[in-house]
Amino acid sequence: MSKAIIGIVGGSGTGKSTSLRNLPPEKTYIIDLERKGMPFPKKFPYIASCSYTTEFDAALKTALADESCEVIVIESFTKYVEILHTLADKSFKGFDIWNYYNKEIRTMLDKVKNDHAVVIFTAIDEIVELVQPSGSTSNVRRIKVQGKQHAGCVEKEFLMVLFTEVRRDKDGNTRYVFQTNSDGITSAKTPMGMFDEAYIDNDINAVIEAAKNYYDK
Repeated sequence: MSKAIIGIVGGSGTGKSTSLRNLPPEKTYIIDLERKGMPFPKKFPYIASCSYTTEFDAALKTALADESCEVIVIESFTKYVEILHTLADKSFKGFDIWNYYNKEIRTMLDKVKNDHAVVIFTAIDEIVELVQPSGSTSNVRRIKVQGKQHAGCVEKEFLMVLFTEVRRDKDGNTRYVFQTNSDGITSAKTPMGMFDEAYIDNDINAVIEAAKNYYDK
């Protein structure tokens, strides 16, 4: 049975990378396409800094081959598609650019499905206006991706999509949270009944533990 694939989605500074802070370092591989470092002092021994798709492919292959690896973090999906599109634009012309780009995304999303490690993608969000079947329009917040084929469709590959938010209570205290299910605007989702709250603390390790308990019932 494939392990969960989880998307952590939101704007810069809303807690995507910080949410990784409690993952077990010795059992976690981080594929760092952003190459900006982690916003916390905990050291992770298995970090691959990647600038090219070839480096990414090699790092992903290593992580997937290690049966002791329990979590693979791809930081980030947004940077991956940017690098991929740049490569396609340099290597091909016309429709071949998008044919290559779309094929590589599809191949990568299929490749990460495995039976020993939870895979986590961080990603930037976008807000788009869509026409509904009634003819009215509404705003939708979703994972940002270049091109039409995967726009609004990446989320279907993930078991969970958690949107990051920064909320403040009545006393002005700041809380970094995950939105667990859609409010009609976001594409947030988690398995039915896994979380009672619409917003939970932005701790992805706690989410993974909750998933273990949920499926072990």
